Amino acid sequence: MASFPRPTEQTKQFFQQWQTYQQLVDHNYMAHRQIHQAVGALIQQQFDRPFDLLDLGCGDAQAIAKTLTGNKINSYTGVDLSPNALALAQENLAPFERVELRETDFLTYLGEANQIAPASFDLIHVGFSLHHLLPEEKEQFFAHCFSLLRSGGCLIIYDVFRQPQQNRQQYIEAYLAKAESQWNALTPDQLQAIAAHIKECDFPELVATIAEISQKVGFTPPQVLFTEPRGFHHCFAFTIGQSGKALAQDGV
Repeated sequence: MASFPRPTEQTKQFFQQWQTYQQLVDHNYMAHRQIHQAVGALIQQQFDRPFDLLDLGCGDAQAIAKTLTGNKINSYTGVDLSPNALALAQENLAPFERVELRETDFLTYLGEANQIAPASFDLIHVGFSLHHLLPEEKEQFFAHCFSLLRSGGCLIIYDVFRQPQQNRQQYIEAYLAKAESQWNALTPDQLQAIAAHIKECDFPELVATIAEISQKVGFTPPQVLFTEPRGFHHCFAFTIGQSGKALAQDGV
């Protein structure tokens, strides 16, 4: 259990330089393309009715806006630390009628939302954000998400994960080695900024750890939507069955 505060302000400052992260997306260095194809397929399969979506760490919402086009979305709520990214999100989400954007830390938002309106979303979407939480905060995250989802709801997470037997320092070294050798479109200054961010703000888990934490609060075992062979980027869906939600609400 980590005993130091999470570097939230440092994370915010990094994502204020949105152009750097946009380069990663544009060049598909973190498999955004394959991931959003998989996310879109799941949404079409699971939601043939209007649904309410919560997007945590939404950034500029460009990719999810494209993924949602043509789907029966009732409302979109986006949460992010970066006002620069949220300003872009406002433009990208213009085609949708019911949009709310909140500039805050997403774990803070989850805690407050649970106090006000539990079970108010059908889908929670979290892209490359969970790894910014400390280990004990990830447990709070899954508990909050379970409470905020309606029966039959779904939590989609895509993120970076440590490989088996890999500690945090080994992960950082391996990930940065990959970035330096393969992310050729980035300038040395951009690579340096990414390296500083990863060293200070990234706390990725093993896939097995995330699966264990999620099932502890009531989610079904994770469904693999996308996995990068021998890589760091993976996407999972965590669902709530009708009976599982009922049992949790009854305190069983």
